[in-house]
Amino acid sequence: MNADSAGQIPLVSIITPVYNRADYLAETIESVLAQTFHNWELLIIDDGSDTDDSRRISEIYCKRDARIRYYYESHGGISAARNHGISRARGKYLALLDSDDRYLPQGLEILVNALQAAAEPVKLVYANFIKYFQTEDRFQPTRVQPPKPRPGLYLQFMIPGGNPVAPSASLAERSVIQDIGGFDSSFDGLEDRELWSRLVRKYEIAHVAQQVAIYRKHSNQITDPKNRAAKRLLNDKQAYTFFSALPLESWFPQAKAPKSQAKALDQLALVLLKRSNPPVDTALYLLRLAQLKSPTRQRKIFLADLETKIPGILREQFCCEKRFNIPNV
Repeated sequence: MNADSAGQIPLVSIITPVYNRADYLAETIESVLAQTFHNWELLIIDDGSDTDDSRRISEIYCKRDARIRYYYESHGGISAARNHGISRARGKYLALLDSDDRYLPQGLEILVNALQAAAEPVKLVYANFIKYFQTEDRFQPTRVQPPKPRPGLYLQFMIPGGNPVAPSASLAERSVIQDIGGFDSSFDGLEDRELWSRLVRKYEIAHVAQQVAIYRKHSNQITDPKNRAAKRLLNDKQAYTFFSALPLESWFPQAKAPKSQAKALDQLALVLLKRSNPPVDTALYLLRLAQLKSPTRQRKIFLADLETKIPGILREQFCCEKRFNIPNV
């Protein structure tokens, strides 16, 4: 059944933000039209495209299929664009398809069936996907990790590289996304991980062990190596914001005594420091908090040495000394 008339409410609202992405947009839209599941609407939110044919391509498809709607907004970033789409969505479920990705033919059908069959607490499902490395013209099937029991679930969305949910391979209840406030428009990168980190504080998620989408890797993304400095700052902002939003016992439920809490904080800080694009200021915050909980001479020396070395590390590895400002413990 198609949601092809104004009187019929679609089950799934697909939000596709676009910003000067005409080179991939038609392929993305065609992948929606090719779905075996038909009860959808596609909302293309143009985030102020001004150098290509994104508008023209979108309007051609709007004339071709009444389920496709196009909206032009002034440039505000991907989070703002997605929020514009969410505010206009009518479906019970929200799908987030980026304008450089595409669905596999049964992608939506798999996600809808999984979410409808899930237990009541589950409000988001996510699936495996295929990475397409554009410069190499190479496909790589990807199996993402299922959700871990809390607090491991929290760590999946705090530690860089741990996020298993690709927007284009996920489906959520629209009411839940609205309940947690939608996307944080101060994030113009890693905005999906930030959103999921708020969602998992209140709701359950589930993994679908099937491939549903193709995720394109190319040089214009925040995940591209040339954007490492910006991504490192976003990692710091997201990690600290998430950590500080929950009480310490939520992160370390087995650590009751201050000494045990300090040890857990030390271990988490070291994990963060070892990641690519490490959130160094969040790690420093955790170490200072550990020192406050249970002071040791060894940690004091380590902290002082680390604080001395960090500017040089940032210059050498990221060509940028910019730091994320975190309040003192």
